Amino acid sequence: MHSGRSCGVVLGALFALFSWADARATTLDTVVRKAHEAGQFDGVVLVGRDDAVTYRRAVGLADRIAQVPHTPGESWRWLSISEQVAAVLVLQDVERGRLALDAPISRYLPGFGGQAVGRVTLRQLLQHASGLANPDDAGVDERGVPTAYRANGLATTPKAMLEPCAAAPKSAPNLRYEANTCDTLVLAAVLEHVNGARYAQLVSSRIAKPLGLASLTMLPPNGSPTRSGVLGHDGEGAREAPYDAGRYGAAGALQGTLDDLWRFDRALMGFLLLSKPVAATMGSGNPRLGNAALGGWSYMAKPKQCAEPVGVFERRSEIGGVRAVNLLVPARQLALVAFSNTANTDWGQLSQGSGLLHDLLDAALCAPDAPVAPPPKDTGGRGKRRATTPPIPNGR
Repeated sequence: MHSGRSCGVVLGALFALFSWADARATTLDTVVRKAHEAGQFDGVVLVGRDDAVTYRRAVGLADRIAQVPHTPGESWRWLSISEQVAAVLVLQDVERGRLALDAPISRYLPGFGGQAVGRVTLRQLLQHASGLANPDDAGVDERGVPTAYRANGLATTPKAMLEPCAAAPKSAPNLRYEANTCDTLVLAAVLEHVNGARYAQLVSSRIAKPLGLASLTMLPPNGSPTRSGVLGHDGEGAREAPYDAGRYGAAGALQGTLDDLWRFDRALMGFLLLSKPVAATMGSGNPRLGNAALGGWSYMAKPKQCAEPVGVFERRSEIGGVRAVNLLVPARQLALVAFSNTANTDWGQLSQGSGLLHDLLDAALCAPDAPVAPPPKDTGGRGKRRATTPPIPNGR
């Protein structure tokens, strides 16, 4: 009798768990469907909680010209979410005593740039508050691609990509947040110097292989238009202007699946990559810099259906026609990953309680029980062109 009662309790708990997951999936499907039908989302959404993926949905077309639909297992450019990987590698070396967050660049790269460049600290690089010269300021080509990332048919090297970063800074450090590829390129150079290994090798040996991230690769700066992974589209549905994603280096050249990004998130929240105190340092936002943390933004948010505010660690990015967001709620062991290949996608402002990202997190974390509904209908529609709201703060 006792064992029967125990079995009943266990089955009841499992039923409640599955009902919870079904309810969240139903609400998430509604959010995804509405955004897709409005022409504001084509891509993949993944939600993971604890050690399991609780929601995975693909909708729309990965290639509108070839009419290829999105699939959950497809590979995406991680864009500036790549910088979260760089931040982890830096903080691992901080834990090992090889680096210090508040040490200047000159300690690790003597002779790099002038005195004004050399005094910038690793923390300021991680928070995009360095004031260094910014490659994005060099202008754009006739299709709007920054000249630093043009697919000009000429291969380049990390050393050549780093040279503009040694120019006279735009401003003194720590004055404001400004997304800057140079910040992460310099960090990669520091990592290579103290470890005696190429940056791609560090990503492989310390992140990809230990976590089993089979899809994670780093695109080379070969001067060719990047055609691997999902291609972006502009607001009218045309393919994005070609660019060489490899020229973003550590700041944006990683590529992989959403499942592998979730595995990275899970390891970060589970303190498999960093100790708890160092992970807390990574996720500590600076309000004066728009809540910039180390490799992302950290702030409190109050989704409408949640009883209490939650702390989130977010990184979003937009390059070409791809829009991406990686959001962690460490206290709930929840990760929300969403990638879209239409420039019409506007994540909105989670801190303001509105927009697509808010609705996705609200559904994933706080939605009440609801009857189960079918997954979103895939219309492949384009939708109208609309302006996108910049993230908090403005980011690449």
